[in-house]
Amino acid sequence: MTMKSTLILCLLFAGCFLPINGLQQQKPPDKNHQGTHQASHASQGSEERRTRKEIVRRNTEFACKMYQEMVQKNIDKNLFFSPLSASTGFSMLTLGAKDHTLSQLSESLNLKNVPMKSIYRGFQYIIHTLNQPDRDLSLHLGNTLFIEDQLRVQKKFLNDAKNIYETETIPVDFEDPQNAITKINNYVSQKTNGKINKMIKNLDPRMTLLMISHIYFQGEWEKKFNPKNTKEEDFFLINGKSVKVPMMYRGGKYKTAYDEELSCTILEMPFKGNVTGLFILPDKGKLQKVEEGLHENKLTQWKQSLKCSSVDVSLPKFSISGTYDMKKCLSGLGVTRIFDGSADLTRISPQKTLKVSQAVHKAVLKMDEKGAEAAGGTGIETLPMTVPQIIKLNTPFVMIITDDITQSVLFMGKIMNPK
Repeated sequence: MTMKSTLILCLLFAGCFLPINGLQQQKPPDKNHQGTHQASHASQGSEERRTRKEIVRRNTEFACKMYQEMVQKNIDKNLFFSPLSASTGFSMLTLGAKDHTLSQLSESLNLKNVPMKSIYRGFQYIIHTLNQPDRDLSLHLGNTLFIEDQLRVQKKFLNDAKNIYETETIPVDFEDPQNAITKINNYVSQKTNGKINKMIKNLDPRMTLLMISHIYFQGEWEKKFNPKNTKEEDFFLINGKSVKVPMMYRGGKYKTAYDEELSCTILEMPFKGNVTGLFILPDKGKLQKVEEGLHENKLTQWKQSLKCSSVDVSLPKFSISGTYDMKKCLSGLGVTRIFDGSADLTRISPQKTLKVSQAVHKAVLKMDEKGAEAAGGTGIETLPMTVPQIIKLNTPFVMIITDDITQSVLFMGKIMNPK
């Protein structure tokens, strides 16, 4: 096999909606210093919680920036992506980056001035918590490295990727592109339960390393819609026209809020297993205002202002997918070195010509009465004797899916046309 003159690294991000080990093993407490160790352990626990909270907060701000950047390139189109899948994949890349490449990645991921050890502990906690098998839903965030046999990869990089990001490593022959494409696409299809089948269509035969970050979520509404109540209704587009869509209906107790500053209604709809959907319905002509106002502190403000009341909800039933060029998006956020060949990724491989040639994100969203495939009985709610608030999502709206345990933003998107 001949050595390749340029080493190509590819990043793929796949998103489908439908006990933690520290970086260092702690020593057992000394019996003679039990009280001291308990105090020290409590202090460490408090520090650990602060670290987790800070990484989640910074991830959320990155998610909002990423949304705003992607909206610029998809102004009148549906948008759906997983910011956590992207930030996980790119933060894993920091394991292999040095000097200016590392500082540029950290700044663009909104992780500037955070110790690298804290970053990795934070992501380790998020990934480990999301992938717990005993949750009442199907949720998995994974990372995979497809590596050409001839590439000399640093052992520390592989070990850290496995221990922190739960990364799987798979050998592949990129000089046989068709077999490599089939192997990679079959892998992604399996990890997303068949929802994302053709992740890639072509590969550069000079490629030596491919990184995939994938997230799969399939959950049931905590309060399911009755399919008998679903009827065709108008969904009004931004251009003044309308399309007929199946509109689901449900009356019940939900948390809502109204944001005077951004002129929008916020509706919280929980899924089973501690995952929540936040639906943001802008007043007429205020979609751009809402999108420009999306920030981490705004999401916190919305969650704090939510109040439970009797609500009649109408939500379109739909299925959408999107494929996005992450090079364009991340370049807009300041990530340039890893794409232009000036990157120092020698902590991945000592061969200094390594660069990222592709960064593709593909996401799929399906929304129906169950919220997922599994069926179940419908509970009866006791509703207050008041006139219910009517929230009809029949104009373009923004949606944010969060994990309640880690407070992480799993998915973001906007529905311009459910058709």
